[in-house]
Amino acid sequence: MVRELERKRQSTRFPETAPAANPVFFRTYSRRSPAGLRETWDEVCDRTLQGLVELGKLSREEAEILDKMQRNMKALPSGRWLWVGGTDWIAKPKNFSGAYNCTSTNLQDWKAFGLMMDLAMMGCGTGAIIEPRYINQLPPIRNRLNVKVQGEIGATPKDQRREYTEISIQGNQVTIYVGDSREGWVESYQTLLELSTDEKFSGEVQVFVDISDVRQAGETLNGFGGVANPVKLPVLYQNCASILNKALGRQLNSVECCLLIDQAAVTIVAGNIRRSAGMRQFKSDDELGATAKDNLWQQDAEGNWSIDPERDALRMANHTRVFHRKPTLEESIDAVRKQYYSGEGAIQWAGEAVARSNIDLLPTSALKVDFLKAYEQGTAKDWLQKRYPEMDAEELEHRLARFGLNPCGK
Repeated sequence: MVRELERKRQSTRFPETAPAANPVFFRTYSRRSPAGLRETWDEVCDRTLQGLVELGKLSREEAEILDKMQRNMKALPSGRWLWVGGTDWIAKPKNFSGAYNCTSTNLQDWKAFGLMMDLAMMGCGTGAIIEPRYINQLPPIRNRLNVKVQGEIGATPKDQRREYTEISIQGNQVTIYVGDSREGWVESYQTLLELSTDEKFSGEVQVFVDISDVRQAGETLNGFGGVANPVKLPVLYQNCASILNKALGRQLNSVECCLLIDQAAVTIVAGNIRRSAGMRQFKSDDELGATAKDNLWQQDAEGNWSIDPERDALRMANHTRVFHRKPTLEESIDAVRKQYYSGEGAIQWAGEAVARSNIDLLPTSALKVDFLKAYEQGTAKDWLQKRYPEMDAEELEHRLARFGLNPCGK
């Protein structure tokens, strides 16, 4: 009876043409109140609209237009804003990125790996540019990591848990006490990666990862909303160590970098924080990246299908080959054919993406065509500097890297 009353109270009149709207809405965008009840559609509209009014300093007339459009489902804010908009959580500067659906990161140091996990735990889709010019800046793997996870999730009483990760180092022995927070998870992950290249260690590093302070599955995620599910956290550290150890004595290749990101993604998706939404951008001539997902599933002699466990995490993101020259017709056809059969094999003409994202500098077709010629010749930077000499170096680099700004679109 109680369940039926709650179901009736929480029903919302969505269009009959959208039969899945109610379950999707209450699963994905309706937050629970302190009393445990889900928000109604009107309550979500109230919350998110108030957040937009404050963020954009909107006038009454502007707010009324948005209110009318949203309540009548003619135009909606982003899915991320439907979840976090208007909350106390998103008002904190450290959480601002949680309002964005997509992000892109140049994978050039261990901080970039940590940043991507942090963004994913805020609900952002994560894009990574894994081109040689970036990953070649990573140091070679010099330390073998022997990882042992100790303690049990939820073992520490709630009022005694560490919020942030703490590190204890004694010789070649390191203990990572994982903090019970987003920052705690991220720091523990990034610390493990950094240990593999830390020059103050010699030989094998014994790493103990203590997960006793991490909250149990089902406990509330304060602020962000939802509930915790750290089921994959204990294996994250050992899986990452396995990838790092295989690269001992050399730099990571592009697929190994991708796997390290995706191991974190597996942990986060399993934790009910968000769906899997990732994009990995490889250089067009990177054969490892181009074939990373080939034959991911294998069939044995008895007809049973299984997935390669060492590459399973790659399913967390789509892979795109980035061309810094215009792809040929044959290359384009091959890419479409591969996508037809496997769902993978996307390609991107970076010059076109950069041109579109710099339309303020290329307002005419003639300018765009001229810029694309320069891009293919490798002189796009000089082209922009000549026409916009007042542009500083930081802005120039940012504009030329904009092919990664929207990892969800190719």
